[in-house]
Amino acid sequence: MSDTRRRVKLYALNAERQWDDKGTGHVSSTYVERLKGVSLLVRAESDGSLLLESRIQSDTSYQKQQETLIVWSEGDNFDLALSFQEKAGCDEIWEKICQWFGIVVKLQAEFRKKS
Repeated sequence: MSDTRRRVKLYALNAERQWDDKGTGHVSSTYVERLKGVSLLVRAESDGSLLLESRIQSDTSYQKQQETLIVWSEGDNFDLALSFQEKAGCDEIWEKICQWFGIVVKLQAEFRKKS
């Protein structure tokens, strides 16, 4: 499930409730075997290092804000945001997140039928 990389800025909310810039890179959504799930990956524009590896979780509340922002929380008080350079990139990654949730909901429904 690889896709075109999109340019983003990664932000994390700090203890003072201010957004810290964690770097600029390119985001993709792909299956990560080690995490056993589809994940959002952000690789640094400067050197290709991994800025973010975040498994898309069915119990996580993802929000699309405005036209170029996706925000979510991982664990207690660890909020993340992807700010996209282009609306098209935000739409594409948002669609991938929604597709993943659709697959999970479908599998849960099928599992309940069999139980």
